[in-house]
Amino acid sequence: MRVSVATGGRLHIGFTNMSDGFGRCYGSMGVALDSPRTTVVIENHDSLEVEGANAEQIRAYVVRFCELYSVEPRVTIQIRERIPEHVGLGSGTQLALAIGMGLARVCGVRAQVHDLASALGRGRRSGVGIAAFETGGFVVDAGRKKGDHGLRKTPTVVFRRDFPPGWCFVVAVPGARHGLNGPDEEGVFRALAPPARISEEICRLTLLKLMPALIEQDIEEFGCALTAIDRKTGQYFAEVQGGIYGQGEASEIIDVMLQAGAHGAGQSSWGPSVYGLVDEVRAIPVEKEVRRALDERRDGGSVFIAHGRNRGAKVETEREGS
Repeated sequence: MRVSVATGGRLHIGFTNMSDGFGRCYGSMGVALDSPRTTVVIENHDSLEVEGANAEQIRAYVVRFCELYSVEPRVTIQIRERIPEHVGLGSGTQLALAIGMGLARVCGVRAQVHDLASALGRGRRSGVGIAAFETGGFVVDAGRKKGDHGLRKTPTVVFRRDFPPGWCFVVAVPGARHGLNGPDEEGVFRALAPPARISEEICRLTLLKLMPALIEQDIEEFGCALTAIDRKTGQYFAEVQGGIYGQGEASEIIDVMLQAGAHGAGQSSWGPSVYGLVDEVRAIPVEKEVRRALDERRDGGSVFIAHGRNRGAKVETEREGS
């Protein structure tokens, strides 16, 4: 049996709540993207073999899966495509879930996406990456109840809607920098003590501007809310990341996007990836301006246009002899 799992990246737009004052922790919003992509192929074999980079990380996911479901996969695991790591586009969750779902199919294990996420250590704070894998679209989650642990205790999704096909993002990834991850990220979250006022402002913007604008397909209103939410989210982390944005070039590239005609812009997760919301008409002109700005920088970077992805990961099974 051969199983192929293909999934796209995601933009993490912001956190609605960074305290547990209301009995819930975190809460976030974001959108699934059609690119970049991660594609994992898992096939029956006489032993466990991992091909390509990051073999140690992938084997760790396999070990966790085996411990939970009491199986011993004899498979080859190939990573055909991979979202760039630690740049704010959701590479870790998409890779973990793709491997988990592929192993479940090959091993005949009935497993829900949320079970796999918990087993593989994903979704401790944001549920956007899990929802992007499961359903795609634009998602808002309410975080998790204080004290929740174990399976099916990933963040609760409270809003999900298809992203309009005529809207897209210009995504820039400035070179030579990575966002926070691992122990450094954990340390930052443990030390945070932001005022409740920021959360109240973000929640109001989300409920009264962002979500209605998406439903009404008002790109200007949505973009305005997007920019405001991103900047307020940056206030949570300003002390530890040296400002509203985590990378020096992020602010400059966001300004370029807005000046070139983007309806809204912000930083995805810890960056360095930044995004500009555009319609089909403005996509190419904004991309060109961003490319010019990146080319003028010493470290350069990449830029591409991505659309929303309104479906979950694509899982295909090919049985021997079929």
